[in-house]
Amino acid sequence: MTISRPTSLRHGIRIAMLALACLVPAAAGLAQTTYDPPYPTREQREALRKSHVTLAGRWGLPNAEQAALLAFQDDVDVTHYFLDLDFVPATKTVAGSVTVTGTSLVAGFHHLVLDLLDNMGVTSVTRGATALAYTHSGNLLDITLDQPFDPGQSFDVKVSYGGVPDATGFGSIGWNKYYYNPTQGTMVWTLSEPEGARTWWPCKDRPDDKATVEEWWTVPNTWTATGNGVLKGTVPKTGSKKQYQWLPTHPLTTYLVSIAATVYSSFTDNYDTLAGGTMPVTHYVYSEYLANARESFNATPAMIRFYALTFGEYPFVEDKYGMSAFPWPGAMEHSTNTSYGYMLITGGHTYDYIIAHELSHQWFGDSVSPRTWPDVWLNEGTASYCEALWAEHLNGAQGYQDYMDSLWSAHFDGPVYDPADLFGSTVYDKGAWVHHMLRRVMNGPPYFDGMRDWYAGHKDAVSSTSEFQAAMEQHHGGPLDWFFDEWVYGENSPAYEYGWLTADAGNGVYRTYLRIRQVQTDAGTFTMPVDVTLATAAGGEVRTVWSDGSDQDFVLETTEPVIGLAFDEHEWILRASEAEIALADADADGVPDRNDDCPSLANPDQIDTDGDGLGNACDPDDDGDGLLDESDCAPLDASQGVPGDVASLIVDGAPGQPAHLVWTATARADGYDLSRGTLSGLATGDWGDCLEPMSVATSYDDGDLPEAETGFFYLVRGHDAGCGGGGPLGKGSSGSPRVSPCP
Repeated sequence: MTISRPTSLRHGIRIAMLALACLVPAAAGLAQTTYDPPYPTREQREALRKSHVTLAGRWGLPNAEQAALLAFQDDVDVTHYFLDLDFVPATKTVAGSVTVTGTSLVAGFHHLVLDLLDNMGVTSVTRGATALAYTHSGNLLDITLDQPFDPGQSFDVKVSYGGVPDATGFGSIGWNKYYYNPTQGTMVWTLSEPEGARTWWPCKDRPDDKATVEEWWTVPNTWTATGNGVLKGTVPKTGSKKQYQWLPTHPLTTYLVSIAATVYSSFTDNYDTLAGGTMPVTHYVYSEYLANARESFNATPAMIRFYALTFGEYPFVEDKYGMSAFPWPGAMEHSTNTSYGYMLITGGHTYDYIIAHELSHQWFGDSVSPRTWPDVWLNEGTASYCEALWAEHLNGAQGYQDYMDSLWSAHFDGPVYDPADLFGSTVYDKGAWVHHMLRRVMNGPPYFDGMRDWYAGHKDAVSSTSEFQAAMEQHHGGPLDWFFDEWVYGENSPAYEYGWLTADAGNGVYRTYLRIRQVQTDAGTFTMPVDVTLATAAGGEVRTVWSDGSDQDFVLETTEPVIGLAFDEHEWILRASEAEIALADADADGVPDRNDDCPSLANPDQIDTDGDGLGNACDPDDDGDGLLDESDCAPLDASQGVPGDVASLIVDGAPGQPAHLVWTATARADGYDLSRGTLSGLATGDWGDCLEPMSVATSYDDGDLPEAETGFFYLVRGHDAGCGGGGPLGKGSSGSPRVSPCP
């Protein structure tokens, strides 16, 4: 099936799709589903997200006394919670008990400090039959244990309490069934992220201490209460109530513990596991939305299988997956039981991206949870990227690219790590772009290998950003500090300018000159691979250059003339902008002036024989041998030049006796011309004789004797075939021509 796409894209015409081996691993046999809409706008996304939340903003920063108490939480590992709670919609109260099992991490541990808002009244705290002393103020429950515990020793503490929770709607508990008409119908639902579990039950309310959980929810007997894990049974209770007993198989972090209870209708689909088994996919919806839900939710099993094939088996395959309708305009990834806004159940697939997002959280957020809240982008950025992966599965590389384009922004506020707004678009959308770019940096398949290993290595546990980086580096084969420093811990994004020209370099070679500038003023330079698509008559060819400076030049060679160039055509870089600029070319030879070794004369071949930076077209001495080209019989070879005198000629013989001549061979000579001239007084005469043309020997015996009061002088000239078989001797040191009698 196809996905409807936007009619216009952020960038211009595309030449050809990038043929990198970095598509999502094939998921053979997956059912294809219809995906109705254009991808959602930023405004639509943000309206359905948990946004504008800071940890300090809701409960305030702890004072010194509270901080001292919170330090005790570091000394204990909470291993289990047993929640036995009665939810009373008529009074909007929660009452019951929570039993906490903990293991000491230090010697002499004696203070168990739990988070619980002060408006929830504590009636007793016990360990077995022993009542324990406690104080409850500043939203902290400080319990003094009846004995100290050493490392490895465990204990159980039962807290009985009740009250009307702080019903803030996000980060707490709600009793309305309908968002647009809150007085119509009742239910109870919770959404505790990031630290709202403390509003309705006592716990160590931080993400790094996961524990197993047992949930006993008591509600009106006409209601169905959903929870995490597997429903182990129901028990009738007095007062027309029923208790639902849920038992998750895997440990949870506190913000994922949830209840959604009202008069529900339900239906079950099945997911065929990778091992060949079957897992129920059970959804609970308002009865008037049942028919719509059967259609809107029918892609869920295929989504589960897709993510299982991509990252590893569904984390809670022993339990279940499903969604429970609730009156919030968005969704929340409660472990095994996503809370899903009823208004999104339209009977179509407009909001499949939300289903995909919350489902992928089961891997990234629920199974692998953030070590700290500054690491929350590992939840939300990863899940947002998984939306794009689902689009890629349905509609290939173009669908993927279009989806990432819908997540783009020219500016994101703050860094991805430790943002001011825990759930703003920087965390969701820029976080998704971090994954997108990291996939490109790692060249595709190694990225997915790293994701699978990261998930497997932190399943049922927590992960920090640095631990995620380390896992990816194992598959990248090198450090990624530069990437994380710029894109995760840093802010802003690059703004590019680029220009290009193409020249015919001769011999079937064409050179494209590419200039890339980074012109952003709100950040330093970024390091990224830039894919450049070169269009020729034969098609598109992708070349990759690394942009890591403010102004760089690249030369790309092809065997066909380049008729078009696309910069980062497939949008692998989260760039603020890009603009094409003109490159000056005064001689119109296709070589930009800034790169041209002879910008005043056309020389597209850019030949520079002596490498002095001045091209042959402008250089009077191409080979740099000190002889101008006009006088050089081999102007392109400094080792040939003008065949000169052999300075090492030795003449041996007594006056009035025949001369014996010896000279040293030269590297370029294939023969030697020996000439003789006559001395008379102090004057030299012309060369009179060619004694030996093209001698291959390096010696000669001259049996002639000069006339009285005269003498002979000799010249040996290397005869260089590279200079056309000899020819004129060229100019002497005085500038006068040397003429040899040898042919």
